[in-house]
Amino acid sequence: MDDNSQWKTEEYHHHDMHVLARRRPVENPDLPGHGDQWDFTVKVTSRGAGPDAADAETVRSDPNVFYSTQAIAENMGFLKGREIIEGRAQDGAGGAVADGQTL
Repeated sequence: MDDNSQWKTEEYHHHDMHVLARRRPVENPDLPGHGDQWDFTVKVTSRGAGPDAADAETVRSDPNVFYSTQAIAENMGFLKGREIIEGRAQDGAGGAVADGQTL
C-alpha cells in the first residue's frame, strides 16, 4: 500500500467518517486527463469506532471516475460520508447503504 495511504477521520452528526484515498495501482487508459489517478473508500461508523469496526458502512468511489489528487479524493470521500449520514437521518436508522457498495 502507498506510504501516503492512511485513514483520515472526521466526526459528523454523532458519526465518524473514515476516508482512505489511494493512488490507483494501474491507471485506466480510457479515462481522460493526466497525472495520477486516485480513488477513495469511505467507512461510516458510530462515534469512536475505528474504520475496522464490524458494523462499518463501506462505500467505494466509482471505478470509472478518478480524482487527480489525494486531497480531492479525500474531500469527495467525506462528502459521500455526509450524504450517507444525512440519508440515515432522513430514513431513520434503517436507511443504510449496502456494505461495499460502489458509488
